[in-house]
Amino acid sequence: MLGLVGILIPLAMVAVSWLLRPSVPEQGKRTTYESGEVPTGNTHVRFNIQYYMVALLFVVFDIETVLIFPWTVIYRDAVASVGFARAFLPMFAFIFVLVVALAWAWRNGAIRWVRTEGYRRGVKSHDQ
Repeated sequence: MLGLVGILIPLAMVAVSWLLRPSVPEQGKRTTYESGEVPTGNTHVRFNIQYYMVALLFVVFDIETVLIFPWTVIYRDAVASVGFARAFLPMFAFIFVLVVALAWAWRNGAIRWVRTEGYRRGVKSHDQ
């Protein structure tokens, strides 16, 4: 029943908004950008893969933080009830895997930011 409600509510919201929205078709709304500016150049821009690597590493270490905080809250009670080894070893293994992943990313240059030629020569450009 919960799954059905979870599907029906968004579908109903989309249907109601489709029925209630004003429809004003004009050429400006059919362009690539609705900002009033004439688009120039190609819309397919190649982004540096470094942005994606930083974003993935952020997500991994953000999830690590979310998982470590609850463990630190119950750590003292867990040690008292199941012992030090059973309370600490799973988290140690988790942190060990993350440290190995960070070392791999560091070694392969995933966290080293690529700089432009102007920056290397000592001239900083306005976008850095």
